[in-house]
Amino acid sequence: MSSVDSSPEPAITSAIPRPATILHTSDCHLDEVDDGTPQRAFAAAIDQSIELDVDLLLITGDLFDHNRVGDAILDWTVAQLDRADRPVVLMVGNHDTLDSASVHHRFEAGSRCRQVQFLDDPDGTTVEVPGTDIIVWGRAMVEHEPSFRPLQGHAPRIEGRWHVIAGHGLWVGAPMAGRSSPIFPEDIEALDADYVALGHLHAHQVVSEKPLALYPGATASSRQREAGCVVVELAPGRETAFRWVPLDVARSVTAPPG
Repeated sequence: MSSVDSSPEPAITSAIPRPATILHTSDCHLDEVDDGTPQRAFAAAIDQSIELDVDLLLITGDLFDHNRVGDAILDWTVAQLDRADRPVVLMVGNHDTLDSASVHHRFEAGSRCRQVQFLDDPDGTTVEVPGTDIIVWGRAMVEHEPSFRPLQGHAPRIEGRWHVIAGHGLWVGAPMAGRSSPIFPEDIEALDADYVALGHLHAHQVVSEKPLALYPGATASSRQREAGCVVVELAPGRETAFRWVPLDVARSVTAPPG
């Protein structure tokens, strides 16, 4: 007569990440505390992140137009990011590089904003987005010059997580010498990523289908000079999907004070 093994079976650990949505924007170029288009477009992007209840607001560089912006616009930007009331991942671009004069030394997003994680390491930073299964990796640009390769040295995938790689630089589809912060097709082809979030080009453009890699375009003039952003959908068993979303600048919930 055979005995029955009554010991409990080992627990099965799921490696399937939870569905997630990302609102991706870039090249916001905030400058003055006024009712100008860049500020209204950014406020509209914040509105959209709230209305769509996205899991992550991802800003891939050039949040500010230059390093000389005044303290008033920094305070306003903090208020806008906090108004989103959701995780934000922010990286620098060529207009607000992380050199010694960077506006980000005054902005101090990581300490002044409630839910902002800042990709501040030139060798690459990996952050886990709270409340999600999203991992974001990106390199901070210190100088916009030809030797800076935004996607080099990327972190490996972690099982059971969505792997998002962020980079601010110029898509170069053919050999071109002397271009600063270049991103070549082979750089993207080498990535094991669910989404490659780019910044720098002001026109919305998809540069790769697998992995999906795209520029959302400048917030205020994303597609055919219309304000817009991109919403990315991550779901188990499906290809990464996205849609371009227009931003209603005229009806932004929180217009910048005059």
